[in-house]
Amino acid sequence: MANTDSRQQDYPCTAGSYCIPLSACKLVIKLMDTSCLASNKLRDLTCGYQGEEPMICCPRAGIKNEQGPLLNQNSCGQPILYNWWSNQYSGIGAMPWVVRIGFRNKQSGAITYPCCGSIISQHVILTSAHCALAQNARQTISSVRVGEFDTSTNPDCAKSFCAHPVKDIAISHVIIHPGYEPKTFRHNIALLVLKENLNFSLTAQPVCLRKTIMQLAGLKGKLVGWGKIPGQTETPSVQQTLDLPILARVNCTQVYGDVIPITVDQLCVGGEDRKDACSGFGGAPLLHFDNSGPQPRYFQVGIVSFGSDKCGTAGVPSVYTRVDRYTDWIRYNTPEQFRAES
Repeated sequence: MANTDSRQQDYPCTAGSYCIPLSACKLVIKLMDTSCLASNKLRDLTCGYQGEEPMICCPRAGIKNEQGPLLNQNSCGQPILYNWWSNQYSGIGAMPWVVRIGFRNKQSGAITYPCCGSIISQHVILTSAHCALAQNARQTISSVRVGEFDTSTNPDCAKSFCAHPVKDIAISHVIIHPGYEPKTFRHNIALLVLKENLNFSLTAQPVCLRKTIMQLAGLKGKLVGWGKIPGQTETPSVQQTLDLPILARVNCTQVYGDVIPITVDQLCVGGEDRKDACSGFGGAPLLHFDNSGPQPRYFQVGIVSFGSDKCGTAGVPSVYTRVDRYTDWIRYNTPEQFRAES
């Protein structure tokens, strides 16, 4: 297991308030403009920083453009190449929302891709905080690689067509959840804002996000990425998918609860023999295929967070960040000009 410290950092805001950039909280701005907010009160409301801008605990009613959609739900979660009713195709373009996150070696300039993320708009990538913070004295987060399927070929080609070449897009800034606690993996979620538009294509599409909390235990999830699965000694070149059961939270509490609290903001996934996310899947999405509506779609329900050293052991599930618990945080921390992209 990655860490065994039992300390836990609570979310810094009270119920009904969200930790968002000061510029997005119209109520606090109004109070500041009318000199009705004392400086010590402003300090009390501060819950972190996004670059140099303070993050403020803002009540729901005080948030600018609260009803603005994160992205156009008519255009998400639908691969261009897919047989919806067989749900079997896994080739080029089957999972076009997954990207590789690049880190640049400060000395050589070489780029490595240790973890993954998912496209939620043309400028924003969703990933885990532990992936976004994986930089160290030798490397720094730099870019995302879009349109990848097989890392050994560029462009990727099937028998009858070729996809567009991959594209590396620089990261403008990183937004880490202010409540992230690396020792307990609480609030293990982050956004990467890109410096330029990501053009949607056969191999680059946005995934859907749930706007409301739903019952997930008992459903099947689909993990996607380029990490190792049990039995693999080498990192695969081809994008992998793995169908995993979503379990009741108590299954993970029984495994990890003595050292790491498992909260409602997390999902318990897997626990089947030789089926698990091993190394290289950090930040990768867990998807749920919903064909109950007029248009079947993929929704992202989880982000790979942490697991046991005994990867793929029966009865030992892994823990994922539960995305539907963070939809408001994602919306309010997505730069305003990108919230309604499609």
